[in-house]
Amino acid sequence: MGQRLSSSAEEPALRLIVLAGQPKRAVDPLAERFGESHRSLIPLAGQPMIAHVLRTAMAHPRIESLAICIEREAFAPVWDVLTRMPGRGIVALVEAREHLADSVRDAASGWDGPLIVTTADHALLTIEAIDAVADALGRADAAITLAPRDCVEAAHRCAPDRFLALRDGEYAACDIYGIAGPAGIDAVEVFRGNRGFDRSGSRIWRAAGILGLLLMRCRMLTLAAAAEFASRRLKLRLSAVVLSDGSQAIDVDDDRSYAVARDLLENRGLVFADEYVGQDVRRVAGTA
Repeated sequence: MGQRLSSSAEEPALRLIVLAGQPKRAVDPLAERFGESHRSLIPLAGQPMIAHVLRTAMAHPRIESLAICIEREAFAPVWDVLTRMPGRGIVALVEAREHLADSVRDAASGWDGPLIVTTADHALLTIEAIDAVADALGRADAAITLAPRDCVEAAHRCAPDRFLALRDGEYAACDIYGIAGPAGIDAVEVFRGNRGFDRSGSRIWRAAGILGLLLMRCRMLTLAAAAEFASRRLKLRLSAVVLSDGSQAIDVDDDRSYAVARDLLENRGLVFADEYVGQDVRRVAGTA
């Protein structure tokens, strides 16, 4: 499907790519604990975890297309989640590939507008975070997101404490990324070799190259300078988006972060009984 304009002619429609795959031969302790094949399907605040991401996406006025990357054997349970939620638009279930870069490329196929990429365990995703990345894509080929340490710590007393130390502060990487269109798709090569996202900031280091890595580890670079290094390395314009909502740096990847996400969802009032409303979506199974 090609790009479609949203209600505002000045704001192009978005495709949201949700990465929900699971490494082969790897045991996910959270999925195992809840008796599910994939972490994205475990219950969280009354819904399968992926439902929180999808609910936010479906509430966003600019998101016209969803592509969910997951192993083919999980297509049925994910589609079951989708059909029991309110929403609209076009949904594609895309078979996850061995490497994230290939999954993103497959999920982007046929869409010539801007893309937002996140993960199925990013249950705290907000409309405001999507807006911040989409706005950045108006002046950049690709965008990454980070949250300052004080904002992350303010979000929850037990928030994860993995930070990237730079000259102008410490930041936590957030699993929300943007690609402006075909011109920025090469940015996904930063993930080559990764089956899952890490939270250490090593993706930024890899994009910046060896010199950038050394400078950043010595706290000699500001965030803006690090983004410039990465831009030169990738040969595109990369924007580093700083989010004041520290919850956007919190994904569900262990018991601790699961409890944190549950607390924050409860504080937002986003705890649901097991009730879904049927949605009007067009299914495009297996392709984006």
